[in-house]
Amino acid sequence: MQHIVFLIAVSDTIEDGNYLRLANELYARGHQIDICFLESLAMHNSQVVADGFRMQQALSQAAPFPTSSTLPLQPSDLAWVLSLGQRQCFLDKVQLLRCLQQHCRVINSIDAIMHLKSKYFLASHKDIFKYPPTYASTNAEHLFQTISTLGGQWIAKPPAGSLGRDIFLLEKDDPNTRVILESMTGPEGNQYCLLQPYVSEIQQGEKRVLIAGGEPVGQYIRHANKDHRTNIMHGAKIESCSLSDNEQQYCMKIGRFLKSFGAEFVGLDLAYPYVIEFNVINPGGLQTIESIGGENLAASIIDKILY
Repeated sequence: MQHIVFLIAVSDTIEDGNYLRLANELYARGHQIDICFLESLAMHNSQVVADGFRMQQALSQAAPFPTSSTLPLQPSDLAWVLSLGQRQCFLDKVQLLRCLQQHCRVINSIDAIMHLKSKYFLASHKDIFKYPPTYASTNAEHLFQTISTLGGQWIAKPPAGSLGRDIFLLEKDDPNTRVILESMTGPEGNQYCLLQPYVSEIQQGEKRVLIAGGEPVGQYIRHANKDHRTNIMHGAKIESCSLSDNEQQYCMKIGRFLKSFGAEFVGLDLAYPYVIEFNVINPGGLQTIESIGGENLAASIIDKILY
């Protein structure tokens, strides 16, 4: 039996998401499970602590959370991070998690949390996977000149964005292009904007592949519906799908790389052969795959990671 703590986002009631499925599966197997709120992460007398509760029964969607108390995290065998909360104190939380990682296993590792979400990091591993040519700057005019010189369609986005927010499809002759770049780099030119050529392969759909313990365990495909974005929150159409033999081998190769980096539960966004993004904090997919007729993958994920 292992002592496992899940670090989750604060909500009014228990939500239907990854932690509900994973925690219930582990609880059913006899593990000791604590549910703690990431935003309460703190240090008390040089020990990492958080507010939360110990599971005494299976979690039920929409039920109120049991009464919380401050729990020490360092005696845990495993801390599973499923939220990073507010950006303003991101570095503090990462540093506290780094302290925790000295005492127990953390999923995903701090190196994975810090770097695998980064578009810069993705651009520097051409030997492992294909990633669109990447430009980034705080200088809107430099970015505009890149588009003007090279032509074609481009995607502009923040380097650390998520959920499809602030992702723009640009062309050099669009009168809004310069305005958008100026807005994204900020009135004082102190914000980075990332620029990449539009990947035409994404028109065939973008696959979300869940990778656990270095191996793909499930996937679905998203098709842009309202605009160029393939995010579910922005109206993308979702369907079940399989991986081709080439995609399966490719994902296995990427999975081995991710595992070597301490990334054990990852959502890979794939427009083969391009990797679009790695999702290393609470990767979506379990609920979506179930909603389109797939199985609950919690058991498979846990088997790949813990056994």
